Formats: sequence, C-alpha cells, structure tokens
Amino acid sequence: MKLIKNIIYLSVASLFLLQSCVKDEENIFDDSAAIRGQKAVSEYMQLLVSAENGWYVDYYPELNHKVGGYAMYLKFSANGMVDVSCEIATNLPPYQMETSQFEVFMEQGPILSFSTYNKVMHYFSEPYSTDVNGREGDYEFIIMNAKTDEILIKGKKGGNKMTLRRNTDNLNPDTHLAEIANLADLMSGYSMFELIVENLSVGIAAVTDRTFDMEYSGDIANEKISYAFTIDGIRLYEPYTINGVTMANFVWDNTTERYVCSDPGVNAYLKMYFPADFQIKYEDFLGKWKLDYQARTSAGWSTTTMDTVEIIEVKRNASFMLTSDKLFNFAGITLTFDPRKGIVSIYCINTDVHSSGHFVRQCPYDTQAGYIYTSVYNPPSYLGGLVGVWNNDENSERKITFEDNKVWSTYKANGILFRLYDLSNVSQGNYTGNTDGKYAFRNLLLTKID
Repeated sequence: MKLIKNIIYLSVASLFLLQSCVKDEENIFDDSAAIRGQKAVSEYMQLLVSAENGWYVDYYPELNHKVGGYAMYLKFSANGMVDVSCEIATNLPPYQMETSQFEVFMEQGPILSFSTYNKVMHYFSEPYSTDVNGREGDYEFIIMNAKTDEILIKGKKGGNKMTLRRNTDNLNPDTHLAEIANLADLMSGYSMFELIVENLSVGIAAVTDRTFDMEYSGDIANEKISYAFTIDGIRLYEPYTINGVTMANFVWDNTTERYVCSDPGVNAYLKMYFPADFQIKYEDFLGKWKLDYQARTSAGWSTTTMDTVEIIEVKRNASFMLTSDKLFNFAGITLTFDPRKGIVSIYCINTDVHSSGHFVRQCPYDTQAGYIYTSVYNPPSYLGGLVGVWNNDENSERKITFEDNKVWSTYKANGILFRLYDLSNVSQGNYTGNTDGKYAFRNLLLTKID
C-alpha cells in the first residue's frame, strides 16, 4: 500500500514538473518568436526604405491572375509613408503619385500593408456599382522572400505573386511608366498572334486583358497566359513551357511585327496573325456609325434611322458600347468582340445601372414569338443572341447587320429588349414600358461614317 502511495505521489509530482517545464518552454518560445518577428519586421522595413529610387512591380489584380499586370512604382519612406503611381489611369491620371501610409507587421508571416486609402493602389480593390468584388485586387501582401534588389510578395486575398524590383538604374518613374504605356497603346491594335517555337507553329494566341488565350491543335488543353508590359516588350506572369522550351521575356520587333523571346538559348516568337475568315480589327469598329433599326412604339414597330451613334471602347479587344445621348438614357448597347474572328455580337448582359439601383439588362428577343432570353453569362458565351455580319465593305461602304447566332435552339433572335433586374436577378419588368422607341430594337443595321 505504501508503495502504491509513493508511486501516486511521484506521478503527481512528475505531472506538475512536466507542466512547469512545458510552460517555461512555451514562454521561452513565445518570447523568442516575438523577438524574431519584430527583428524581421524591422529588417523588411529597412529593406523597403533602403531603395532611394523606389521599386517597380508588375501588379496583378484579379484572382488567379486572370487578367494581366500593370506597371506600378512604389517609394517607401522611413516615416511610414509610401508614394504610388501606375502606368494606367486609376482614380488618378496615369503616372500621378498618391501618398498614403504603409506598415509591415507579423501575422503567421510578415505582411506588407497599404494601410490607409491610396487612390492608385486601392483602385484595384474597390467595388463597382455592378460588382461588389470590383477588380479583386490586393492591398495587403505576404512577404515570401527578400533579397537586396528583389522582394517576392503574394496577395493576401487573391494569391497573385508579384516581385518588387529595386530601381537600381534610377529610372524616372514618370518617364519609365510613360514608355511602358506607349508600348501598351501601340500593341492595343494587335488582337492575335501565332506562337512559333523552334521554327514550328504550336498555337494561336488571342489577346484580351493583357493575357494570351492560347488555343492549341492536337490533344493539348487550351490555357490562359498572363503578362505585363515592359519598356520594350512583355514579361510573363510566370515562365511558360511548351515542347520542353521555357520562356518568360519577349521584346517587340516593330519591323517584323513580332514578340521575340529574349531568354538565353530560346528560339521562339509570337508573330501577328489573322485567320483567313477574320473580319474587322477591334480599333476599326471605334468611331461614328449610322444606325437603322425598327423601334417599338405605342403604334407598333416603325423603321427609324439615327444619323449618328458612336461605338466606344469598353475593354480593349473584348467589348464596346454603342452609345447615343439622343437614343439612350442609359449607357447603350454592349457589343462583345471576338478577337479570333473580328466580329461583334450582342449577348444577354447587364449593360448599366438604373437610377433606381436596378441593373439595365439587354436581352436577345424573338419579336415574332414574343420570347426573351434573360440569362446573363460572361461573354463570349456562345449562347442565344445576335451576331454581327460584315458586308466585306461592298461598294466601299462598311455595313454590319445583326442576325440570330443560331444557338438559341427554340427561338430565333432578331432584336434586343431592355429590362430591369434587381441584385438577385429578379425581373422588375420592361424598361420604362418599351413604348417610346428607345428600349426595344430589331433588324439593326450599322453603317460606318468615318
């Protein structure tokens, strides 16, 4: 019995001793981790601030880098302030600096945070009136790796990896960003390329949102490749490998109209490409047109001509807006562009927001049967709608008619009707009754003016 009691006493004492030791070890680890974390924060701060001429970064907004990157300049100061500018217009004009606060702190790892509102940086994370997710950009980043001249960061929410590159050449940010923007503007007229690797054609790349939508022949799955512009070409989001060849950087050759891979030992390039059945380049749709159509009025359908409407850019190589102050009291008709074929289409899409807060949705319409296609998909959807048909500039006149795209299997679209929908996609009825000739259209014909 005494032996049993002694064993119990020893066991209890051991437990107390073990608990004390664990507590001591935890305290030692916590203190050590805190000290190490604070030291790391201080080192990262010093590294960011040490770049007297600032840093450049290819900033990738949307999740999974589904759109390309934008050149951005960052200059960190020891007082916790950062200057930010970008090659494109944000909430400020291109190249204009905005100053705000930043900080580096520890969570599960070191975090770089743009902690107060910055008209440039936060432009990419602000919601749209029609999309609460906006451009899905980040303003807090996990610091993954740091060297003297490069810092690898990762968007805390979106997960896009980006590299801060020290401005070792003391490039003037205004001039440098302007040179990048100039090349991006030049390249906006090119919508398709053919990829040549080791003298063999491996695929066709359609350009949208600074991405290549790669289409391959054979059994290789199509994919999207994102990139950002440099002063003389493009830099891919991540190295791209096909047929055993890896590439990441390309230089634009204006004489041959091709991107030539500049990586050592790589024989590859992207050359301008238009298929035999290609219709009209993106920029050739822009400008003033005459619009003939039939409008629904209180007296029925009547043929109408609008002498001047304008097609303006919405998203380069992806979409337009057909607009007219006299014809619409909303944004207008959204035209979706297919860069592979050079054609425009009219799909079911939310084209604006009404003053009541409802979406203004353009819906393909079979006016004969009285049926409306109301489901919204991200274009190009290849679902029911109208497709533009070019007249091949017959008689030196450029005309586009709109016909059923033969995908809406039950009905035949020959017009569009505008309706209002709420945030939950519940119809609020026809837009203003559709009786004054501004909200229902059929048999559309565009004729280029300039």
